[in-house]
Amino acid sequence: MEDFSTLKQPTGAWEASEEASDTPSLLVVILDANPASWYSLSKRIPVSKVLADINVFLNAHLAFHHDNRVAVLASHYNKVEYLYPKPETEETVPLLDSAKEANTYRKFREVDDFVLTGMRRLMHSTSSISKKTLMSGALSRALAYINQVQNQKYIRSRIVIFSLTGDVALQYIPTMNCIFCAQKKNIPISICNIAGGTLFLEQAADATGGIYLKVDNPNGLLQHLMMTLFPDQNLRKHLNTPNQANVDFRATCFCHKNVLDIGFVCSVCLSIYCEPREFCSTCQTKFTPSTLSKRKFS
Repeated sequence: MEDFSTLKQPTGAWEASEEASDTPSLLVVILDANPASWYSLSKRIPVSKVLADINVFLNAHLAFHHDNRVAVLASHYNKVEYLYPKPETEETVPLLDSAKEANTYRKFREVDDFVLTGMRRLMHSTSSISKKTLMSGALSRALAYINQVQNQKYIRSRIVIFSLTGDVALQYIPTMNCIFCAQKKNIPISICNIAGGTLFLEQAADATGGIYLKVDNPNGLLQHLMMTLFPDQNLRKHLNTPNQANVDFRATCFCHKNVLDIGFVCSVCLSIYCEPREFCSTCQTKFTPSTLSKRKFS
């Protein structure tokens, strides 16, 4: 009988894998907090059920490693706000049902209570029916927070966006700037599209190596989150994660903010227009009709 105790094990790959798996991970979640979008979603599923599934997803990330961290930002229609962790300059709110949840791990309870309290306050603080959300601003603050944490310690970072409202053409340029920044910093942006169209966010997931998840039935949200979005970029190397078969790479024009199939691009600053113009409104370059015809793209 062969003595397996004498067999030498390849240690290099194992040690590298063990070291990579022991690296803590930072998960930054951006919640679309547009009240009109949540009201539309509430006709299909209770809002409390959706937020409870998201909180379980956050707590599972914290439980996976003792040094894992989470941050939650709310993208409202006119502002971006941290739900967790709260800035040190702000007063913290008391924990909900603290007596009832006395045996709950404190960090889990803090995340649950701050997210639920913050979302409730945002929903009740406005009567606007605006169909927009400051997603580009939320992405900017998420990247700034990741940069701040990474300057203090080495940590893998990723962003997960829960989208309900859809794209806003006016935010095309700042959104693309955030995408390029995340791509350069190797920060994957994953999208959980619960409702609405997300043309720009599809491009964000494709460009940064994230996952685009379209949830047709919100009642199964938790299962989608745990099976698809829970693994970080290190674990995804060993899994068959879903890929985007077709990505819409169309851009928006700078003049009317319309999504284009065919348009005209400035040869100086690369601004895009849906029709020929005598001059570029961005860099003030003057064009001739012959010049514009050569800059047509599709």
